[in-house]
Amino acid sequence: MDGTATPEKVQMEDPLQLKENGNECFQRKDYDKAIDCYTKAIQLAKDKKVLAVLYKNRAACHLKKEDYTPAASDASRAIDIDASDIKALYRRSQALEKLGKLDQAFKDVERCATVEPNNKTFQETLRRLNADIQDKVRDA
Repeated sequence: MDGTATPEKVQMEDPLQLKENGNECFQRKDYDKAIDCYTKAIQLAKDKKVLAVLYKNRAACHLKKEDYTPAASDASRAIDIDASDIKALYRRSQALEKLGKLDQAFKDVERCATVEPNNKTFQETLRRLNADIQDKVRDA
């Protein structure tokens, strides 16, 4: 620090503080502001694990806003950094399902269920997607 940085400036240059601010905005359902915080943090973050969390959190905001293409993109970026991130996989599957990409959504949830076979949400999602895929095949 050169002695001229204000606490506010330091705070706005700290990706972890921006992440916390984003989390608070998310809790208040202020998804646009949360996206802004996560985006700024992504631009500043150097740590790969932190970056994965930021992308995953921003994906959650996009899901809440029903912006499914950026949600899938951000979840994919988180997965590219940490392939074992179950939350990111599940968020991507939710976005892909809403985009009508049922086969891809099914594969993501299948990976989630492999890691957490007793997770009821994953099992129910697999059943629902499987039924939707069967309906789509039948109607084709």
